[in-house]
Amino acid sequence: MEEENKRIDEANLEEQKAPEETASEVTAPVEEAPIAAAEEAPVEKKDEAAEEKDEKGKKPITKTKKILNAIVLGVQIAFVVLSITICLVMLLNPKAQDEVSPLGVKLLTVNSPSMDGTEKDSFGVNDLVIAKNPKNGGEGLQKGDIITFKMLEKESGLFIINTHRIDEVITENGFTQYKTKGDANPMQDPGWVSADNVLAVYAFHIKGLGKAIKWVRDGYHFIFVVIIPLGLLLIYNIYLVAQIVVEGKMKKAKVAAAEAAAASARANLSEEDLLRLLKERGIDPAAIKKQDDKTDDTGSDQ
Repeated sequence: MEEENKRIDEANLEEQKAPEETASEVTAPVEEAPIAAAEEAPVEKKDEAAEEKDEKGKKPITKTKKILNAIVLGVQIAFVVLSITICLVMLLNPKAQDEVSPLGVKLLTVNSPSMDGTEKDSFGVNDLVIAKNPKNGGEGLQKGDIITFKMLEKESGLFIINTHRIDEVITENGFTQYKTKGDANPMQDPGWVSADNVLAVYAFHIKGLGKAIKWVRDGYHFIFVVIIPLGLLLIYNIYLVAQIVVEGKMKKAKVAAAEAAAASARANLSEEDLLRLLKERGIDPAAIKKQDDKTDDTGSDQ
């Protein structure tokens, strides 16, 4: 009887212990989980902030700086276009008035008001006339066409260059001749213009540009308007390229210094601290060791 009572007491004790152990097993992970989460959360936030900082890298460009950069770029583009235009004008406009450029274009600065009329293609003093090579040697032109031709000036006895409109056309014995007249002149020009004396045929004109072209061509203005500004622009762009190269080298130096500092810090850590840090970061130490072994094997093979 006593033995049976003793067994019953022992059974009751085991039943009491069992729920306590079960409760401890259930509650233990629940208590540890928040602690682990609390330890890992700041690390993740810190990493995200560091990545955000690395992605940005540089300070954001202000709106004022963007506007200034756009203005500088616009000025550079405008100046380059202007310089190219002036150079083309100089190349396409031979100094000799009775010549046409190799590309068949002649640029003429208007010096008299004889063509300052009411027609669509009339032009005035200081305009720039763009004319092209006549086809078929000057044959086949019609009344209303504007031509550039050589004309004998009675007062000086010299040939001058004139640009007037064809007012009358006659063809005799296979030869064509033109009677010309300025839009602002009341009478026709004296004499006839033969087809072989036609130097160019009007294409279009640009108001006011002739004066600027003439000024650039006179004296040494071309040097001050084109050569010196182009030289300054070249120096400025060389400075920008040098600045980019220097910044690139400084960035590489900073990265190398950061890598060296990281390697030094890693070397000074104990194995236990290193394992703990890797676990906090969620990195498998076995994978790191495997990667190091693979690197060592590759290096030894080489």
